[in-house]
This record gives sequence, structure tokens and C-alpha cells, in this order.
Amino acid sequence: MSTPSARPSRRRLLAGTAGLALAATATPLVTTGRAVAAEQKTAAMYPLKPPHLLEAETLVEYLRLRADQWSHNRYNAENDGRTLGRTTVTWGRAGHPEEFENLSQCASFLTLLLERAYGTDTAYGWATPSYFDQYFPPKDGSTRGTGSYPNAEDLQAGFLNASAVPHFDPVTKPVNLRPGDLVAWDKDPDARTAPYTGHTVMIRAYLGTYASSVDSRLGIPGVVPHLFQVVDCTDNPHGGPDMASQTSVDRYRANPDTRADITADNRWEEHNGVGYGHMVFYADPGTDLFAGYRWSVNSSEPFPAVAQPVTGKRQIAAGRVNAFLVQ
Repeated sequence: MSTPSARPSRRRLLAGTAGLALAATATPLVTTGRAVAAEQKTAAMYPLKPPHLLEAETLVEYLRLRADQWSHNRYNAENDGRTLGRTTVTWGRAGHPEEFENLSQCASFLTLLLERAYGTDTAYGWATPSYFDQYFPPKDGSTRGTGSYPNAEDLQAGFLNASAVPHFDPVTKPVNLRPGDLVAWDKDPDARTAPYTGHTVMIRAYLGTYASSVDSRLGIPGVVPHLFQVVDCTDNPHGGPDMASQTSVDRYRANPDTRADITADNRWEEHNGVGYGHMVFYADPGTDLFAGYRWSVNSSEPFPAVAQPVTGKRQIAAGRVNAFLVQ
């Protein structure tokens, strides 16, 4: 069983090589004057998932197998400066869901995820506490305490400057987001909001554009809404349908969150912790750059969010881990 710790990092080897497919030809029983060429399959048809996304999916899926998941998969809520307990994310052995555990917040979950996939005990070795202290320091200039983690605004500031951060590349446009990319936003660039500074998610899948009547509330004619499935740790699942509206319920069922459900007796029931959800990131129609986000397909309020600090707008940035690529 994995030893529970605040910073688990046990992955031994993630780098791999693509296998070579051998094609055999056979003589058909009946020949014709014109041969029909078989469609050539390319590597692009089989995209590789980055190690940290695989680790996140492993955690989520094993937690979903636990008999009492919500006692072992929780958001580490903070009240009056106190959390529910020591931040812990534990990956157990294959086939042992009872060994998996999560008690974290959005940014601490992703930090520990990167440490597991690329930390000291892996073939990569770069994702360490000192790395995060150096390249994702507190955005407000304070000193990070021992055993603590970057928060959402710290990650946002680092991704904004990703060109200068080893092992990360910047992603400035929603349309360019890929599985494994990290997106973080700061609710108030001018102040450190307490107890939560913003939020951060990891992209799991791009699902195309998803237009809604509420898009106009951003005040940007022609704004482009891109729908994504995300992985995150939150106390507010991405969903919340209006149970009196079948249209709203249908929207949720098409784009659900693993931490919430509509019960057999038609009640909305939600939990917190790590899981999958769906949300929208908006792109400016002229530049394709980030213009905002919407928490779920049922959210009535889109939030303006851009890269550089602008009064009245949240600050957003995205980064792509490049360390798992085999040269």
C-alpha cells in the first residue's frame, strides 16, 4: 500500500516508446482491375495522454470504486484559517481502491499530482517542493510556509510567465488547450482573497463550441464558447441544473459532474472532492485569446477573465507540461 503523505511521488517510470505496427498483405480471392488502397492510420489517431492526466484519472476512477467514496474523497475546506486536516493525496496499489484517498484543494491537488508524475522518485525528477517555491511563489510576495502549496493565484501567475518556467509552455488561447493542460484564474488580481484566491483545473477533453443565450452577458459580440471536460478538486461541482426545467436537466445529463447526480426520486445531490466536470472557456472573436469562463453549461453568469490585469475582470492563464515528451 502507498504510504499516505502530504507529497506522495512514487512513479518509477513513465517515459515510453511507441510500438511499431507491422502490416501484412494478402492476395484477394478475386482481383479487380483497380486496387483500393487501405486508409493509412497515423499517430495522430492515437494521441498519447500525458502521465499526470493518467495519474489523475487513476485516482478519480479508483476513488469512485470505494464503497464510501465521499468519506475518502473530500475537498479540504477552510474556515477561519483552519482546514479539515493535513492535505493528503494517496495513490494505492492497482486493484486496491481502498488504498486511494484525497483531502485537498484545487491547487494543492494539482501540485501533488505533478509531484507524483514528475517528482523525485520518477525518471523526470523536477516536480519538487523547491521547484514550486521557486517558480510558483506566493503572488502577493509573502513567504510560503513549510508543507504548504501554491494556491490558484500563484499558479495563474506562473502560467502567465510560463515561457520562463522550466517544464511548462504557455497556452494563450482556449482553442489550443489539450488534454493535460492546466488553467488557473485569480478572482481578484488586486488583492489576495480569503480563504480562496481563485480556481485551477486540468483539461481532460475538448468537446467543441457550446453556444448559450447567456454568452451575451460577457458584453463581447461574437465571443466564442469552447466546452471542455475538466479534472479538478472542488467543493462546488460543475452542474447545478434547475430541477424545474427539463431543458436544464437534459443539459446537465449531457455534461455531468462525477461529484453530483440526479437521484431516482428527482433530487439534486452533490458532493465535493476530486472528479470530472464540464465548463466553458471563452475566446475573444478577434484574437482568440482568453476572454472569460463559465462554471458549467447551466451557469447563468459568465465571468470575464483575461491574461493581463484589467479592472473588473478576473485574471486567467494556462500552462502545458512539456517534461513528459521523449526527445
